[in-house]
Amino acid sequence: MDDVHSCEDYIISNWTIQIDSRNNAFFEIAELLKSFISETDYKYLLEEEYIPEVVSWCNMLPMPLIMEKLDELQTILQQGLEAGSSNYYAYSRISENLQECNIYIANRKLLIRPWIAPTMSFAPFAGAKQRVLMSATLGRSGELERITGIEKVCRLPIVNDWDKKGLGRKFFTFPDLSLGEDKQGNVVMALQSLCKKSVFLVPDSQSAEVIRQFYAEHIGGTTVFEAKDIEESKQLFLDAPEATVILANRFDGIDFSDDESRLLFIWNLPKTTNLQERFLIIRMGASKLYAERIRTRIIQAVGRCSRNPSDYSIVCVIGDTIQNDLTKQEKIKQFAPELRAEIQFGLENSMDYSNVDDVIEQARDFLNRNEVWQEAEEYIVDLRNGYWNEENKVEQQINDKLQRSAILELNFQYALWKKDYKDAFDYACNIVGILNAPALNGYKCYWNYMAGCMAYFLFQKGQIEYKTSGIQYFSEALNENISIRWLSGLPEKLFSVESKTVEEDDLFFDCIGRIESMFTLIPTAQKLEKRIKGILDDLNSLDGKVFERGHKALGELLGFISENPDTTGAPDPYWVINENNVIVSEDKIYEDKAKIKDVPISDVSEAGRHQAWIVENEKRISKDANVYTILITNSTSIEENARIYAGNIYYVHREEYVSWAVKALTVIRSAWNRFIDKGDMEWRESVHQEFIKAGITPKDYLNFVRKCYLKDIE
Repeated sequence: MDDVHSCEDYIISNWTIQIDSRNNAFFEIAELLKSFISETDYKYLLEEEYIPEVVSWCNMLPMPLIMEKLDELQTILQQGLEAGSSNYYAYSRISENLQECNIYIANRKLLIRPWIAPTMSFAPFAGAKQRVLMSATLGRSGELERITGIEKVCRLPIVNDWDKKGLGRKFFTFPDLSLGEDKQGNVVMALQSLCKKSVFLVPDSQSAEVIRQFYAEHIGGTTVFEAKDIEESKQLFLDAPEATVILANRFDGIDFSDDESRLLFIWNLPKTTNLQERFLIIRMGASKLYAERIRTRIIQAVGRCSRNPSDYSIVCVIGDTIQNDLTKQEKIKQFAPELRAEIQFGLENSMDYSNVDDVIEQARDFLNRNEVWQEAEEYIVDLRNGYWNEENKVEQQINDKLQRSAILELNFQYALWKKDYKDAFDYACNIVGILNAPALNGYKCYWNYMAGCMAYFLFQKGQIEYKTSGIQYFSEALNENISIRWLSGLPEKLFSVESKTVEEDDLFFDCIGRIESMFTLIPTAQKLEKRIKGILDDLNSLDGKVFERGHKALGELLGFISENPDTTGAPDPYWVINENNVIVSEDKIYEDKAKIKDVPISDVSEAGRHQAWIVENEKRISKDANVYTILITNSTSIEENARIYAGNIYYVHREEYVSWAVKALTVIRSAWNRFIDKGDMEWRESVHQEFIKAGITPKDYLNFVRKCYLKDIE
């Protein structure tokens, strides 16, 4: 296997069923699952319209809940999978173990697979005389074991400091850090013109089409290739005087050494490759589990054009997806010293660009290998040598725990595959014991859930002594992640005991994932400060439209789904917390307070219509959602004849609102400074405590805006 870190999806595909909305079986399964998932999840599963929050949504279906429907699921799969398809053969391998698989759901997608590929239960794999696993990194957290399903991996020793040095020299440039997104196109055109040949890594086919169109409109003399055009031979690409090849969702496999290409663009590469990864990172907060795997993908991506010790290439990183991994110091410390030094040098230079010419000047120095670059080369080597012997003991301890856990996870998987739930339960309990570190709480949540599942399977077989254990492990899982709503109902539904109610849910975990997504869009402290200043300036404006802009931007930064529709009859900004809670506003900032002292009846009536608009038009909420209407204004009184229409409308004075925003943005600044990556449960918990202390959780916001009814002001 080469590269083994890229092999997981190929290996697990032998035990994976992936069904999307192009298959009628998808709709049959969705209907079967309808009674086991929330109204909103069902709506998101089937939604056809492109809505960003829906497209990025995913969840896992608790297998114990649908055991009574397994026979029906088996029938749908038997009849709905095309004979001879990859799903058909995968089903043949998991049909007897459907109960031992996980089911993941996403927008118009279903994924059914075991936790780890049970490769050693598959004779052709288990019976191989020798397996050679090649990788850019041998792994320190059990990734090789999880990917391959092999417990005993003999690692050959690394020679000549291979793990500390790199292949060739990479000159990183991050134009977004100082020039902004509006200059991305100019940077691409200028670098393409300078280098003539380039490789463009993008996340998907839609992005590839965007880049293809950009080249057609702006760089028409450049021939554009796709991966399929050059897989058999790169000759057409090499013969073209000016060319780029666009590779969609390809971290590896196609190399461009020496003069074949000296320029690599990386635009918004995806960090997760399947639904299991996405669920564990985004929903469970288990990013530590995949940190090494994602880092390896990035290493592979940035090395597409530097393939030998004397090779060299420019690596231009634009967009948001992996930029965070290459700009946060806590992240880049995990790279090998050579690559870390190259990235650090690129970051330091990229902060000082004042225009596109600055980028090109440095790129030209690099390509010409002139004296200016030689000084830079010495600086990079000095940085590398300085990083040489650095050790991160905390990271080592986390990796050691994950490595030990990986072996037990394999034992768990093979016991589970044999339906030996007693051994599987014991292994799951031991895994929970190993994952005793705050940074691993998200992953620990998953294994508390799995231990609870094993206890339930045993309970179902008449071993009633496992009832208490099952309840305990499900409760522990909920304690570690209250954002997984279905966890709270498992004890009642499975063991007929009263479920623990989450009375103190402050709705923070409904918003934290969106806060993380926003933070990945803000690469530097300067850009964060610019955004914060812009919000506060807008909120202090006497121009109502400008105030609305700040209101919407504040909601985005605080992790709400924040919208400001401009259609006729639509409300001003509204914030969606989750499927059950929406705050819709009417913003009335009166420029001339001398003329309008009281909120007029027309504005009150306008605000009163917003709830009906939300119920009719907002697809991301349930039919019984709480819709709170607020009026934010700089007026302090209301027309007397307007009071009877203001009964269900809350009043917030603009000055109070701005003060609350200042308090909230102060915490946001602190949280951003410590932000490392999406799905870091330890960071989430610390930020949660900050929100609670400052009184800015979503529940606190609801309490703040509902302090006073509009009808009650003087």
